[in-house]
Amino acid sequence: MLNLIEESPKKQHVNRINPLDAQAQQDMRTEAPISQAQIEAWQLGKLKNVCSYARENGTFYAEHFRGLDFQHIASREDFSKLPRTTAADIREAPLKFLCTSQDDIARIVTLATSGSTGNPKRIFFTQDELDETIAFYNNGMRCLVDAGDTVLALLPAPKPDSVGTLLAEGLRSLGAKPVLNQDPDNVSASLALFSKHAPDCVVGTPAHVLALIKLWKHEGGMDSPVKSVLLCWDASSRAVRNYIEKEWNCHVHTHWGMTETGLGGAVSCAHSKGMHLRETNIYVEITNPETGLVLPDGERGEIVVTTLTRKGMPLIRYRTGDESHIMTEACPCDSPLRRLSPNIRRMALPEGTPDWFRFITPTLIDGVLTAVPYFLAQQAQYRVAPNTLEVTVDMSNNSSQQLTCVKELLCDLVSPLYNAPDILCLPGNHNKQISIGFAKRKICIV
Repeated sequence: MLNLIEESPKKQHVNRINPLDAQAQQDMRTEAPISQAQIEAWQLGKLKNVCSYARENGTFYAEHFRGLDFQHIASREDFSKLPRTTAADIREAPLKFLCTSQDDIARIVTLATSGSTGNPKRIFFTQDELDETIAFYNNGMRCLVDAGDTVLALLPAPKPDSVGTLLAEGLRSLGAKPVLNQDPDNVSASLALFSKHAPDCVVGTPAHVLALIKLWKHEGGMDSPVKSVLLCWDASSRAVRNYIEKEWNCHVHTHWGMTETGLGGAVSCAHSKGMHLRETNIYVEITNPETGLVLPDGERGEIVVTTLTRKGMPLIRYRTGDESHIMTEACPCDSPLRRLSPNIRRMALPEGTPDWFRFITPTLIDGVLTAVPYFLAQQAQYRVAPNTLEVTVDMSNNSSQQLTCVKELLCDLVSPLYNAPDILCLPGNHNKQISIGFAKRKICIV
């Protein structure tokens, strides 16, 4: 058994004004407090500039925006009348999106398609854009940690500009100590690092952080040193966030971002009342997916993103395929930065799937299965014929009794649904490893 931590009471993170505000003030070149109205006016200027720049320097936008007059854009509603960009556009001709010489590109990220065929997406970054991401991580992590804190990051860092490496640079610049586990599917290795370094903060996907906590408990963990957790990369349910806060007696923050936004997009402050947007680097619209027009704050719709400062590969009105809303009530931190709801889900239903498929998500299943003592992680797939939800469960111990418990909980979950599927539970790993990886999780169709 690992030597689990028993220390003096954990340090408490020092609450402060939202550090992202300082970054926004710096980007807007003002030392005075800023308002939402000032941010919106600043963004409109940037939106017109980036549209003109992209049309003048990029082959794709030269055609996409041919004949349009950007100087008449006077409101968010005006901007939402511009044509949108899609993932298919990038897959078809990524080089047409380039607005600088390829010599200026410091990193290319290749994103495979979800299907077995089709071109991958290729996203290009200059060094300045990677530096902007480091700055965002630096300021965003100040919501969670202080100088001198240790941060266990369950993130990949195989290359110099990978997300784990960029986060580590941002942490070092604020005086924190990063510890990386690049293979958090090896939960035993994560727990070994956790026990050795007694981290003040843990960063990772909801599935990897949950698996670490479950194994920590199974191995006899009692008093956690963790004061804050950042859940990133994938969606998380309220049940999972509540479970983490209860078991580690910590504060859980959420982050939203994607490769297309420069690996950073929004992060919750100390109050965790939604995720404050990176307003001076990206402009986020919540739109009607049919018309593309911007919706009032508070209404759910498709997240559409425009990069405001990217020179290498600007993206303008890029459709993410994700659904959320802008929160309307004031945040206790008094930040003027708008907040994206953490209730994010994919919009399109795969062909041939029932309506309940939109609501039964991997993170919802995780939240239900936190009640199972040996549970670590799960992967689900849906068989259209017969109508069956098949769940493979990784556990910290081989237990047929607990697998039966998993099935009972999942049957209770789906039983109220119209055309509810049968549940088939299969044993997965029981060697303290899981099979999740870093792809955004979804229920596969077979």
